[in-house]
Amino acid sequence: MKQLLLFMTAILLAGCDGGMDGDQQARESAGDWADAYFNCDFKDASEYVTPESQKWLQYAASNTSADELKLLQEAGGAQVTVDDGFDEANDTMRLVTLYVTNSLKPSVQGKAELVKDGTFKVMVVKREVGWQVRMAGLPRNEKQNRD
Repeated sequence: MKQLLLFMTAILLAGCDGGMDGDQQARESAGDWADAYFNCDFKDASEYVTPESQKWLQYAASNTSADELKLLQEAGGAQVTVDDGFDEANDTMRLVTLYVTNSLKPSVQGKAELVKDGTFKVMVVKREVGWQVRMAGLPRNEKQNRD
């Protein structure tokens, strides 16, 4: 009887994801990454990405100027909202939509520019360590500029 109770407890614990389902974990990972990334905290953002994505964070960090950081700071930083749904999803992948206010536009000829609002899609994949953002490049604003 004692062994049966231990076995049933083990099955229940194995079925639990620490109280959070995969969808929620994927959204949380994407949101934590985005909050760090869009506020140019690339060191913190590196904790939420796959190992092969590190090169994109290094690239973003090396191309972020002091003027851009100052502009972002003066605007109060970037704010991120994670969409509740997914554009694509399967057992090990989620395509998460992020809405970001006050994101930096990649500078052209060293001119810092702030984008008031943007929509970004990021791929989150399930790895042994949990859900991580997989960067295949720098995030691109999906929102069309009306100018």
